[in-house]
Amino acid sequence: MKYNIAAFLHAGTQRKINQDRVLIQDSIYDEGIHCVSEAEDCFCFVADGIGGCPSGEFAAQFILEQLREKIKKEDKYVKENLSKILKSINTELITFGRSNPDYHGTGTTLVGIIVQKDKFQVVNAGDSQAFVFRNNTMIKLTEDQVLDSFEDNSPITSYFGGKTDNLCLDFDTVLRNILIGDILLLTSDGLFKSLTIKQVKAILSNSKPLIDKAQFILQKALDTGAEDNLGSVLIEVID
Repeated sequence: MKYNIAAFLHAGTQRKINQDRVLIQDSIYDEGIHCVSEAEDCFCFVADGIGGCPSGEFAAQFILEQLREKIKKEDKYVKENLSKILKSINTELITFGRSNPDYHGTGTTLVGIIVQKDKFQVVNAGDSQAFVFRNNTMIKLTEDQVLDSFEDNSPITSYFGGKTDNLCLDFDTVLRNILIGDILLLTSDGLFKSLTIKQVKAILSNSKPLIDKAQFILQKALDTGAEDNLGSVLIEVID
């Protein structure tokens, strides 16, 4: 299997700074639309700097830079390996914040997927989300780590950084295999503040190339107001 990958980032219509970042293979982005065609593996993450914390965009950038440096695509990872690396990165961010007053308490969510051949790991901390579009159905792969999942804007209970260690990594997912034709979606919480799952599903179900779907989702979100930052990655599994 191979992977087509498309991502989009935008500050939205109400905010001056985009605190979202995405990592696609070896590249980190903070704005625009980006794509990779026929990748042999998949190494994609979305980080959403936490509003209310200082310089959330710094935390998002920091975490993705450390991921890119410390997790090598050619190596194989089980949950225990990834957990150890991610927790060490979290400790580094907290330590840096304590030594630099401008960044004290800075934090970020993280959601991502690593696919190597037929093996994969989904990683989640916070309220960014992962879905798979399969057989015209959207299946949520992650659970929001918030105080009350039934309340809008409920406080996040797990994240990277902060003034103390609040990280509780989640590797659990209902996804048991990846199939040709699947489209995986990684996104910060801003997307589904603008669009419904039904609207995104309708766009993913059309026959257009993946990059066109990404552009259409972004434009549709902006048209509806997009009060929050937007940062998403689409991953299409191909033969």
